[in-house]
Amino acid sequence: MKYHVTQGLFSIFLFFLSIFFITACSKTELHSFTGTVLDNEQRPVINAIVKVFETPQDWLTGHNVVTTMSTNLVGKFESSTTYESGDYFIFIEKLDTTNWNIRDVEKGIYPQISLPQDNEYRETIEHNNMGLLANTNWELTNILTEYTRPNTGTKQWLSIWSTTNNCEKDNMLHYGKDLTLRINEGNAICSGNERNILGSFIPPLIFTTYSCDQLIHTSQEVKQFEFSGWPKMNNRNGEMFLACDQSIGQLYVTYNKSAESKRLLVYSRK
Repeated sequence: MKYHVTQGLFSIFLFFLSIFFITACSKTELHSFTGTVLDNEQRPVINAIVKVFETPQDWLTGHNVVTTMSTNLVGKFESSTTYESGDYFIFIEKLDTTNWNIRDVEKGIYPQISLPQDNEYRETIEHNNMGLLANTNWELTNILTEYTRPNTGTKQWLSIWSTTNNCEKDNMLHYGKDLTLRINEGNAICSGNERNILGSFIPPLIFTTYSCDQLIHTSQEVKQFEFSGWPKMNNRNGEMFLACDQSIGQLYVTYNKSAESKRLLVYSRK
């Protein structure tokens, strides 16, 4: 009897020992994301936004972010949480400077960062107008109507935001890194409209002091760019403009409301 008890205890000991070894062997090693972001002159880029994604599709759309970081005064970033080993996709942006370009994206080449990191991750980001549009949601923040000032014949804009339907106020635009444009009706869908309309866009050329135009009836300097696949605006001769002043972060859409008047939609970057 004593023998059987000892043998039983020994079997239990072996069982737990095997569980320990299996757990120890299968334990995943975790690592932090770290790196440095520089500009073209190899100076540190301060307050750049760094986002990491697990899949190419998430990197393209900006959905399902694994972690978001920002660079410090010497251009360095580090995640506050650790992650499993593997290949990830990294997106870096500060205003109109980014770590990717449309030609690579068209070939399916996206910036990657791998864990564990054998060497420090270093990335030089360059001016790229896509950074002002892509991977960004723009929320409708004002609607204006064109009118003629009495006794002057001068046309101006007048805000009609307070009388605008809630369904219009809910609208958002999203620009993808693959040149897709998604028009989102939001939670309050306007009657007869689809929740999401997928179109495309061609980004504006590189901004310079001399390459921007004045938005009609305003003093705002803007750059026009092309879009397609938005039936409402296509049918009304809609035009899109991006504010040249990057600190404003605004997008404008003008279209013909009728043969005599125009509308101006103002979207703000979220």
